[in-house]
Amino acid sequence: MLARFTGRHRPYLREFSRIAVVQTAYLGDVVLTLPLLEALRQLHPEAQRALIVGRPAAAALAACVEAVDEVILYDKRGADAGWSGLRRCAQRVRQWGAEVLLVPHRSMRTALLALWSSPRYAVGSSRSALPWVYNVCVPYHWHLHEVERTLAFLSAFADVGDRWRALAGVVAALRPLGEAEQSVTQLLSAIGVGEQSRLVVLAPGSAWKTKRWSARHYATLAHELGRRGCAVVLIGSAAERELCETIADAGGGISLAGRLEIPHLLALLRRAGCVVCNDSAPIHLAELVGTPVVALFGPTIPQFGFAPRLPGSAVVERSLPCRPCSLHGGNRCPVRTHACLQEISPAMVLQRVLAVLE
Repeated sequence: MLARFTGRHRPYLREFSRIAVVQTAYLGDVVLTLPLLEALRQLHPEAQRALIVGRPAAAALAACVEAVDEVILYDKRGADAGWSGLRRCAQRVRQWGAEVLLVPHRSMRTALLALWSSPRYAVGSSRSALPWVYNVCVPYHWHLHEVERTLAFLSAFADVGDRWRALAGVVAALRPLGEAEQSVTQLLSAIGVGEQSRLVVLAPGSAWKTKRWSARHYATLAHELGRRGCAVVLIGSAAERELCETIADAGGGISLAGRLEIPHLLALLRRAGCVVCNDSAPIHLAELVGTPVVALFGPTIPQFGFAPRLPGSAVVERSLPCRPCSLHGGNRCPVRTHACLQEISPAMVLQRVLAVLE
């Protein structure tokens, strides 16, 4: 399947007209892949670019991005579950005509997707499962931010090489969100948040329990922000609706958890002056629309490569000998104290939020 480009020979990016990027992980991982699509657009604007994602929300996000010409959904937890679903997705990739696959996602399933999609050239990571599937495996550099690690896939092309480093600050452009922005403005007005209000968005959820700052602390923060004249809105998935409503009831603010489609969520985040969240997707969604964040890191550390990147953003963390305890977080604290987040007080976070708003 990949016999054309072997050994030390690396093709030129401009040899290809259809390039697909595969990132089927969480929404935040997809956001961090978008600068690669934008870099491809700038380096080779004549090519068509597809983004292959693994969740419907990620597909909705990809549809908002200027550099994405085609969205291919591999609904691995739904309609495409199982090996037959993986093969169907590979068939969709072949039908689109992908000549190149760039695969930052490192799982065995995505390696098999690359294999069964039969591209002319496939690029994976040195930490990828089934590395023999790929023509080139790009070194995984722990010291780089995930955006830069993904941009490094461009080094697999002879006409790019190390020039990818100059693209480290590239920003993915979004399609116009006019209709969504109007709807969000009307929604905020209906709940008493005017255009001149200082809006702070709280995103208390995370797929991993140990990454979550406590609901009690979030409620205290919401209360203190309200006392200082800020409008507080809470966001999250439908599964996080109860959590957000509990915080809103205890501390003030309005919960919109589970009520916003992706374009409307982006419009809301763009409207905010600051977003407070855990080490999770809202960091990257907020920064995608240029809104600074105050991010709380507990079991994980910013040095893993998933920290905020905007100059105005801030990280709040505690220095403890047990940190980090996990690459991704977990469902239980190994030392049963959860001190990494419990010892971050609402006053500490409030101070950072007010500094960002200033």
